[in-house]
Amino acid sequence: MATPSVAKLLGLKGRRMIMHASRQVHSDAMGAFWLDSLKTAHSNLLNAIEGLDQLTRGPLPTKDVLVEVRWAVSEASLVRRVLWGRIHAYLSQHAIAGVEEDLRHLQEVDRRLIRSSAEHVTRWSAEAVMSDWPGYCRASKIMRSKMVDATSEEKRLLYPILEALGA
Repeated sequence: MATPSVAKLLGLKGRRMIMHASRQVHSDAMGAFWLDSLKTAHSNLLNAIEGLDQLTRGPLPTKDVLVEVRWAVSEASLVRRVLWGRIHAYLSQHAIAGVEEDLRHLQEVDRRLIRSSAEHVTRWSAEAVMSDWPGYCRASKIMRSKMVDATSEEKRLLYPILEALGA
């Protein structure tokens, strides 16, 4: 189960809109574009997380399966993180009133998630997982929960902002 890359997720038109967002005049289209892109990224990430959840509910998989499922989560997480960064830059550049505190909060949530993710991946190499499957399953559940919580925060705070831009 491969997760689409940023290029596949957004397509050529979407990539151009991201690259030239600061040149776009009409915020309605950008708000709708960012919201649709973020919803897709969140859906892909949550699906990848669900795949890892299912894997960790079973017996120790082969190393190839483990790497493939973990890679799907990592790739979907990266797409979400890149998209969040571009949305943040867009909103910051366009001085949207009243969103500064929410953006700072989401930046901090993302920083904590990056740190936790880096620690998790460093601790749980494929070899470490293969030698301590029950320990990894417990640690993975905690990490997945952090990712789901961060996604929920983005939905709670960013969706209304982006919906307002597209209204």
